[in-house]
Order: sequence, then C-alpha cells, then structure tokens
Amino acid sequence: MHSLVRHAAQYGSVADNVRLDWPGVLRRQREIVAAFQPPVAGLEQLGARVTLGRARFLDAHTVEVDSTRLAGDKILIAAGSEPVILDIPGREHAITSDDLLFLPDFPPTLTLFGAGAIALEMASAFRDLGSEVTVIGREAEILPGFDAEVAGYLRTILEAKGVAFRLDARVARLDGRPGAITARLEDGSTVTSAVTCLAAGRRFHPRMLGGEGLGLETEGLGLKVTPYLRSSVPHIYAAGDAAGRRQLTPVAAYEGGIAALNALHGDSVTADEAVVPQVIFTTPEVASVGLSHHEAEARGIKCEVARHDTRGASNGVASGEDGGYLELVFDGATQRLRGAQIVSYAAAELIQLCALAIRTGASADAVAAQISVHPSHGERLLKAFGADLRDFCEP
Repeated sequence: MHSLVRHAAQYGSVADNVRLDWPGVLRRQREIVAAFQPPVAGLEQLGARVTLGRARFLDAHTVEVDSTRLAGDKILIAAGSEPVILDIPGREHAITSDDLLFLPDFPPTLTLFGAGAIALEMASAFRDLGSEVTVIGREAEILPGFDAEVAGYLRTILEAKGVAFRLDARVARLDGRPGAITARLEDGSTVTSAVTCLAAGRRFHPRMLGGEGLGLETEGLGLKVTPYLRSSVPHIYAAGDAAGRRQLTPVAAYEGGIAALNALHGDSVTADEAVVPQVIFTTPEVASVGLSHHEAEARGIKCEVARHDTRGASNGVASGEDGGYLELVFDGATQRLRGAQIVSYAAAELIQLCALAIRTGASADAVAAQISVHPSHGERLLKAFGADLRDFCEP
C-alpha cells in the first residue's frame, strides 16, 4: 500500500508528503493477528479444555503449561517452528525473522541472510516501505526450489525495485555496533546496514518443548512422522511445521485434523499432500504446484513445457501491476498438467486453478477451451494451456 501511494501520480492522483507511519504499521499488524486468533470460548463450547501459556514436556505423557500440569494418553505437537540460526562468528549482532516485524524503529538499511521464501518476502516488503535492502544468499540463484528461469525473472523484478543481491556468497563474520552492523564476506567484500537479519528458514526441534530426551527422531525440518503423522514415539503425533513436511499454514490446519483423528481413533487416515500449491508473497508473488520440468525430466516423463511472459496484459498495464511469467509442465502422453510455476501479481489465485487442473486430471485442451474473463490475469493462464505455446522436452 505504501508503495502504491508513493507512486499515485502514475494513476492520476496526487499524494503529497507521503511518509511511513511505522508504529501504525505495527499496530495494524497486531490487530489483524488478534482478529484471526480462534476464540477460546468457541473451542470450549465444542468440549475442548484450553490452557494458554508456554508448554514444556515433563515426561513422555505430561506437559506443563506455566504452572499447570496436563497429562494425556496421546499427545499432538503442533507447535510451529523457530528460525534457523546460522553458525556465523558475531551472530549475536543479528536478529531473526521473528524479530524483524516488531522492530521499534523502521530500519533505513537492512541486510537479509538467505534467499528463500522468508528472506524474499521480507526483502520485498521492506523495500516497498522504503528501506535499502541487500539479500545475501549461498546459492547461485534465489529460490533454489524453483526453476532457474522463474527465480531469475522474479530476481530481475526485485532488482529493478532496488533490492541488491549478493549471491553465491559466504559470510565470514559479523561485527559492528547497534545501527551499523557489518557483514564481512569470504571474498573480502563487506555490507553494512542498520539491521542484519537471519532469514535462512525455519525448523522444529524437540528442544523447543523440552522434549530432547523423549526419543523423538527428526527428519528434514521437523519430526520424522509416518503417513498417519505418528512420530517415532508411538503415542505422540505431529502436525504443521513440527511434522517437518511442508511449512504452509493450510497444510498445518489440514494435518492437525488428520493427526487428531488418528490419535483419538487409531491410525486410519493418511495425509494426502500430492497436490499442494504454495505461494511466496513477494510483490509480485511467485507460486508453484506439482512438478517442475526438471523434476519431470528426472522422473523420465516426456513433457511439454509452456513458457509465457505475461507482460502487456490489459489489466496489468491499467493497474500498474504489469509483468509476469508462466511455466506450465504437461505430460506429453496424456496432455494433462503435471506442474506450474508462476510469477504474477495474482499468483496466489492463479496457482489454485492449476492445482485444481492437476487434481481433476482435466486435459489441457479442455482448460484452454474455457472462455476467460477479460481483462484478467487468468486469461493469459488459460491461453498458456494451448498446444501452440509449448516446447517438447526429452526426458
């Protein structure tokens, strides 16, 4: 919103003396978070007993919440995750992504360590608010989980906004003083900023709940779980970030229901996460679902790939939200969509259409034949399902 107001003259509106009200941003943030918290009374009316506080394991069947002890035959861990703390000398000079949205003062300059979802969302947001942002990443390209063409397209847009990237870089140490923290890279160069933030991802570990000695095995970014979301300790289940599968809010909600059902009634339902769209909320957004074309090739799937630059769409030009990139992967034998990656100001909405096409097995021709809304971002997506925009890829 702040960025749109600053550029309001492009749309025929005059907004003089625009300034950032950072305390107002923080206040609205807290209000929105509070509004979406589930009401305790509603849970209690459903028969749940709610105890709020910091939970810690006392033993495998007992949890203490502040001074209250709770025992259970079955326990479900849905405790979220914590920021990954990089092993860098001088890391005490840096904050984590948990702290960044609660800074008492807006940082005029900001350095982020990491080039994944969290770092890029923060980089995009703080740059739009007016901060000078530098992103330092270990890999040669941002978003290592995305195809390089998609990641590179987004990086080019963020660079045009003023975000600076130092990729394929290693940090040797941090030093400095409050308000002037210097990251010294292994190549001898330095980056100095008011705030330095560790934003290299998140992970659940049993120590978060005092459960180090319970025998909970970890795997990936969380606990090792069965398809029924049962952990290595038979009576303990896990969901969301704690389950270490996909760090996404809707997945956490879905897994919570599955894990609770299995804990209460025995393992009977497995978590089906074959088609899960995910979105990184940069500006523009970047989204994916299913297989990338490199993953399809690695699996020996003969595929056809549609790559489409969406710049010049009428609604994008009119709204100032022009620019975007589509990459759709089709099974060469069945002509069904196997995966999609999208950079767009409407990526969160468009990727759900792609997920639905994958789940229902709709043919590409059937989707392309749908009459689209004009003007819309979706019309370019539907057009990209047409066979004339595809390249054949050998496995």
